[in-house]
Amino acid sequence: MIQGFFMLKIYDSKQKPLTYDEFHKLYDIVVAAYANTELEVWGPNYVRVSKKDYQQYIADNEILFALLDGEVVGGVRCFELKPQVWTFTLLGADFNHKGKGIGKALIDAVEQRAIAANATSIHIEVLKAEHIEVTSKKILGDWYIRLGYEFVKTIDVFEVYNDPEKWSKLVNPSVFDCYLKQL
Repeated sequence: MIQGFFMLKIYDSKQKPLTYDEFHKLYDIVVAAYANTELEVWGPNYVRVSKKDYQQYIADNEILFALLDGEVVGGVRCFELKPQVWTFTLLGADFNHKGKGIGKALIDAVEQRAIAANATSIHIEVLKAEHIEVTSKKILGDWYIRLGYEFVKTIDVFEVYNDPEKWSKLVNPSVFDCYLKQL
């Protein structure tokens, strides 16, 4: 094997069903990604998605996952938000494989899936604490812009999801940075 060369492939559960171990590895990657990047929003020990909900997203064929040399290293949930507009969420890549293009490959796959479904755009929201500068969120926003997403606006969490019970768990006031990419 040539040094630096690896085989990265993206699948959905219909193309390649996840084994028990692969599911748990993928789930752990996503939970760790959000626990690390949304600490200022939710506090410690936050679990972004339940196993039950994540299993349902897989059953609904909304999860794409990345295999690097046969090992699960990341995933993303994607779906139609409204007619011709798609979104993605729960994007996570194994921190042990940072810089190998896992996130970009997952987003490319989302975009291809959206195009195949006749979508004209992808809208995403990045949750962040309102008055706290978090380096990972700045890096993420800049990365989305490099991938062709345009920053549209910042909105209060309640403007998007009217879920007082969920938002009562915030440890800091939070907002969404919204991005849009025309396909």
